[in-house]
Amino acid sequence: MTDNQQTAGAVSPELDAMTCDMIGLFLDALAEGENPGVVICVEDAQGNRYEAAFSEDGEEACLAAAQQFISSHAAHGVTDEGVGKIERYAVAYAGCVDIDGDYENAVLVSFCERGLPCGYSAYVLFDNMGAGDNFMWSDPEPAGEEPQLF
Repeated sequence: MTDNQQTAGAVSPELDAMTCDMIGLFLDALAEGENPGVVICVEDAQGNRYEAAFSEDGEEACLAAAQQFISSHAAHGVTDEGVGKIERYAVAYAGCVDIDGDYENAVLVSFCERGLPCGYSAYVLFDNMGAGDNFMWSDPEPAGEEPQLF
């Protein structure tokens, strides 16, 4: 979708699908008791995707490394993985959100694509990490605007 075709602030079906796929994989890992760290997914205009996890350092260092990876690869893509100029991205990690004064476990997600006025964030509450079929999660909830990494 070109910049002039995209309704200001509207998330494309491609960005929505990519972000939902990433959230689903992240929740699957949590259900099995694994925290994948900070996970990124980037996609070019042809739909070629690249995913990576950052987990070797503390959460803040991993988040910074993930954001830097996206920023530094935005213009040229991840060419050795067959991904051209980054059209859209999502970043996910486990954390907590304040819900009525109580901190709840959540998958925190930032996402954006070219043509949007800003990046956006959302969260998905979860409980019973590692409980397999007893793992529980909520529907995604919006969490606000964020600066773009492009």
